Amino acid sequence: MGPAQLHALWLLRPVFFVHAASRRVVNNWRLTVEVKQRHGKLVIRFRYQKHDINAATPAETRREAERIGILVKAAFRSGDFSTLDATCRGICTRIFQNKGWKLPESLTTARPDAFAKGDQKSPLTLWKAVNIFLNYPDVRMSGNRERHKQALAHILEYFGYEYPMKTMWVPEIKGYLVSRKEAGAASSTINKEKAALSKMFQVLLESRHIHANPVRLIPYLSERDAKRGCYIGHQDFQKILAALPGWFRPVALMAYYTGMRRGEVLGLARDRVSLDRRMIYFAPQHTKERDWKKVPIRQELIPVLERAIEEAEMLGFDSIFLHNGSPVVQKDQVRWAWDRKVMTVAGLDISPRFHDLRHTFKANARRSGMNPDYISMIMGHAGRAKTVSEGYGPISEAELVKAIDQIMFENGPSDSPIPRKKNPVAATTGARQR
Repeated sequence: MGPAQLHALWLLRPVFFVHAASRRVVNNWRLTVEVKQRHGKLVIRFRYQKHDINAATPAETRREAERIGILVKAAFRSGDFSTLDATCRGICTRIFQNKGWKLPESLTTARPDAFAKGDQKSPLTLWKAVNIFLNYPDVRMSGNRERHKQALAHILEYFGYEYPMKTMWVPEIKGYLVSRKEAGAASSTINKEKAALSKMFQVLLESRHIHANPVRLIPYLSERDAKRGCYIGHQDFQKILAALPGWFRPVALMAYYTGMRRGEVLGLARDRVSLDRRMIYFAPQHTKERDWKKVPIRQELIPVLERAIEEAEMLGFDSIFLHNGSPVVQKDQVRWAWDRKVMTVAGLDISPRFHDLRHTFKANARRSGMNPDYISMIMGHAGRAKTVSEGYGPISEAELVKAIDQIMFENGPSDSPIPRKKNPVAATTGARQR
């Protein structure tokens, strides 16, 4: 077994993670790397020969920073920097320069593209393919880059980081799609992941790493089963709200009274909220439709936002909604808090998703007689088709605030085309109440 194989086995040995508030420690047996966020950048920190090493990384996720930190620390311990990619080499060079240390020969003689040239002899792995894709010029500047990263995270989890791309073909991809369906993922979600994978193959084609795109041979799943909307009556919403965890209630209230999407609510930062003007401002990079958007704040939400903003300021976060002292950023946290608790509510005849709060807001606005142009602007659909009235002058913030205060939220009982799934916990609770 040669040095390269031993190095690969050493990097792939077990990794254990401990999460604490806003930082994460990666303990790879005796290899320890700490990842912290400073001034909007993810910084790796470790000890080397009684020296504290701190270095900012270009990583956009903690997992990327963790992987970079492990590779950098491993190079420092082994003294061999020749096998590092351009990103890790740049970080190591910066560390040596900042410390005033002499650059080792393996950093000065090897060219920045040495890692890429070495890869021509080794198989293209899924992890390398993902990095090529995410750093491709068109993708790096795309507003959908974060979505692609989320989709590819599931694909990496299924196939593994070292999966060779040359063995990924139609049967393997179909197997992944089936596994996602069996895991309960929606058809629309699976189609988005398939689209991201196809986009990655297209980039690899353009980069001359592969010769075909097998994803194009696989049809998309039907999304008709997902085209459903559920209306949540006000009394049922109050029942659900009472069952939700305390940290999650402000999130649900925001979606119910504004119609904002889950990602818009979770990504809400302090600088986007003006309580004085009772308005929330979204830039194109913060919305699904990639356009500017204004959302008026209903009177009931002002104390909710005041408390959330005060807590965020006290803990030093830009994000407004927190859980256990950290921003609520994982969509799985929302699904757990919503889906699990909704199933325990007794006397509920529907099985609403979190996104149904958005459907409910639109229905309440329409039933209250709100101007359709106002609804489109608040929901974020105004850019899809310009109306005649928009050509005669913009809609003012005062009009939007007045309109949202006039919405009536008691507009009938809950309604859903799909009956509620029976839950033994809710049934038992309901029987005891009766």
